[in-house]
Amino acid sequence: MSTSIFSRVNSGWLATAFATTTAVLVGVQSLLLAVLQGPWVTFQPHGSLLWIIPVVIIATSLLASAGLLCGGVRIYRRVCAAEAKAADEIYHDLLSSRETQRLHRARMHEVTSTLAGVRSASELLRSCETLDPERRVAMLTMMGSELRRLERLVRAQRGGADTLPVDVGVIDVDAVIHNLALAHEAGGATIARTPSNALAAGSSDAATQIINILLDNAAKHGAGAVGVAVRHEPGDLGQMVVIEVSDDGAGVAPAVRDRIFDWGVRGPDSAGQGIGLNEARTVAERMGGSLRLAATERTAFVVTLPSAVIQEKKKEGASDDAVAA
Repeated sequence: MSTSIFSRVNSGWLATAFATTTAVLVGVQSLLLAVLQGPWVTFQPHGSLLWIIPVVIIATSLLASAGLLCGGVRIYRRVCAAEAKAADEIYHDLLSSRETQRLHRARMHEVTSTLAGVRSASELLRSCETLDPERRVAMLTMMGSELRRLERLVRAQRGGADTLPVDVGVIDVDAVIHNLALAHEAGGATIARTPSNALAAGSSDAATQIINILLDNAAKHGAGAVGVAVRHEPGDLGQMVVIEVSDDGAGVAPAVRDRIFDWGVRGPDSAGQGIGLNEARTVAERMGGSLRLAATERTAFVVTLPSAVIQEKKKEGASDDAVAA
């Protein structure tokens, strides 16, 4: 660190320091000379010019000392500035490293959750010989879809992408919820849902990640059946698709309720890492939506996403119509 700091000090400053130090040494020598020649200094008329010599020498010494002080202060400031710049670079490197680590942990969190659902479905297909053929096909379709999503997730991780795409395509909300419900039901959860025919704008992978986190949290930390309700609501920027995931659990502890979406924050009785909700909110906001904890009797998390349905302006004498974006 010291080498990098002092390498920032311009050679001109070092030359100034060297010249100033040399001047001081000359000044000190001159001062000694003045002191030593003192006995020969006379103020008689014939020696009136001799006293000017020590005065000039002493003045030169004082100027040299002032130059040394000024040069030292300038060099000190330069070194302090270099120190500050180096410290600032280290700080930004640490921030970058922390963000990279958070990204990797968030991706690993989603990979683990996705694999758990695929594994549960695989085990169910292998062990349950009486599984309804239609449900068996649905399970296999879900597994293929989730594995392809997992492949894209790993590919994005390998490529160093900081987020999944969030601004492409139309999301079939019912299809996303259906696949995830199958995966969580294979693991023993009960998911109550009804078709909504809702279409959201953005990336299906990103929406799947958000809803998967909410379903996973409800299944692990909640109680009873997990309810998934979808509706439309007007927003500041247009029509929004609202997805509410709720359960009958004890709810979020009051101590962390206001910070539940912060990184690393979790309830006192939670065995989680405090990663999922933070990541879900981040992805939702990047999609132009939001994620909040609702104030209801049930524990309910509400995610809003931009609707892919454009509401046509009502014309005089015409009924309301809606068209897909």
